[in-house]
Amino acid sequence: MPLAEKTDELKRLIQAFEAEARQFHALTLSLLYVKQGSVSFDRVLAKPNHAIMLWQYYGAIQGDRGVASFAKNLQTSDLKWGIRGAELTCFGVLEGEGCELFVRMAQRAGTLFDQVEATSLKSRVVGEILDAESKRRAPGKPAAASNDNPLALWLNYLLFHLSLTNPGREKAQRIDPDPFTLSLLALERLYMDRSIEKVDRSAQPLSALRFKVAMSFPGERRPYVSATVDALRSQLPPDSIFYDYDFQAQLARPNLDVVLQDVYRNKSDLIVIFLCDEYAQKQWCGLEWRAVRDLIKSKSDDQIMFVRFDDAPVDGVLSIDGYIDARAHAPDKLAEFILQRIQTSNPQ
Repeated sequence: MPLAEKTDELKRLIQAFEAEARQFHALTLSLLYVKQGSVSFDRVLAKPNHAIMLWQYYGAIQGDRGVASFAKNLQTSDLKWGIRGAELTCFGVLEGEGCELFVRMAQRAGTLFDQVEATSLKSRVVGEILDAESKRRAPGKPAAASNDNPLALWLNYLLFHLSLTNPGREKAQRIDPDPFTLSLLALERLYMDRSIEKVDRSAQPLSALRFKVAMSFPGERRPYVSATVDALRSQLPPDSIFYDYDFQAQLARPNLDVVLQDVYRNKSDLIVIFLCDEYAQKQWCGLEWRAVRDLIKSKSDDQIMFVRFDDAPVDGVLSIDGYIDARAHAPDKLAEFILQRIQTSNPQ
């Protein structure tokens, strides 16, 4: 069940965290970074305390020897603490009064996210790590992972929330405000937005960009589409995906229909259309669909990829038209299909 359908649970959690935030518990959240042979801080932890692995960057895996070493470390590791041999591991460390209570409450908050939303959140964490590492241009394939434990999911979401509201503070060693108050603020944002989106990733003007793939979908399917986009980000160059939330400022303008049709008709190598009952009903999807139908008429079939959530009829789509079934494939698998399509359409 997605966030949009969890109003009652969000209200309950807001009330519970608000009650504890009023108590001003002497509870802290710190980030402990462990590199091979060193840690980011070396001090006695306050009691009670609780530590959990949030994410891990294993390093660049090169050749058969690198794969074999990774497989051996994976088999011989206690995955509660991550994989042996990792270059960098980030732990969330909770210390002080209210620690056990916060852990229980945060574990419940972490179950707010359904599978698609949890995948989207984990993909953001891993994507940011891999983006940073790709700029180093180290040889080999970089490997990273994030913890899917509900407590780790919630702590990673708190850091993501900070990155939206106070950019830079999510990278501090000591995270402020206290975990109860920060959770309350994050829950209030979830209650208002019902999404875990970051906005306006691109500072480049739309007129100057050419996209490898563009997404056309109704808002009801955003969690699935967002998770698919996140899975694609680390595999494609910056500014090569047209996803509306990445360009909100530029899309807040008159004559948006003209802008969108230009993006889909003239500036995208591949358009992925998420077909469903809602798609057929939405005005903006209809405007985008006009550009798609124009491509179909001009025999540009290689620029179009259908994904279906249901069997609702959509004008212009025939029963013989091929599609990917979103009911049978998770977002990360769809991302693989999209990459294959991009590669076969543009082998260079």
